[in-house]
Amino acid sequence: MKGTEFKYFFSVSGGFMAFIVPTLEHAAICSFAIVIDVITAYRLSRRVKRKNPGANDGKFKSSYARRVFDNMIKIYILILLAHAIDIRLLVMFDGLYLSNYVAAIFTFIQAWSILENESSMNDAKWARLLQKIMVNKAERHFNVDMSEFKHLDDEEKTGLSVK
Repeated sequence: MKGTEFKYFFSVSGGFMAFIVPTLEHAAICSFAIVIDVITAYRLSRRVKRKNPGANDGKFKSSYARRVFDNMIKIYILILLAHAIDIRLLVMFDGLYLSNYVAAIFTFIQAWSILENESSMNDAKWARLLQKIMVNKAERHFNVDMSEFKHLDDEEKTGLSVK
């Protein structure tokens, strides 16, 4: 009886691994994008603390880690679902590679978030250019009133004090 249980367990786990293995690369790329996004968000948090000390403590919080973990689980499930649809439901199309599209779209969104993080509260020329088309995450996430900084920018450009 024991031998039969082991055979059943290994056949089920082998089938499960055969299903998951083609999606591991996608999951790894999405995980890498999430890690880079977390690092750039932390860097933004430090810049906010340096430029506006009362707005943020510049530390990584466990609630953020939970959101990151939740996002990772969601994207893994979505990649597996896309793979299942591709290999079981839409077999007549001879491989649409839906999990590739899901991973690519998610990675693009993460790349956009990374650029938002790096351009927010950054005085570099490339960052100022990106600030014209991207959201300033410092204002949204850290409750920083950016109008103060906009007035400072106007003063630097014109040389006049705005009161």
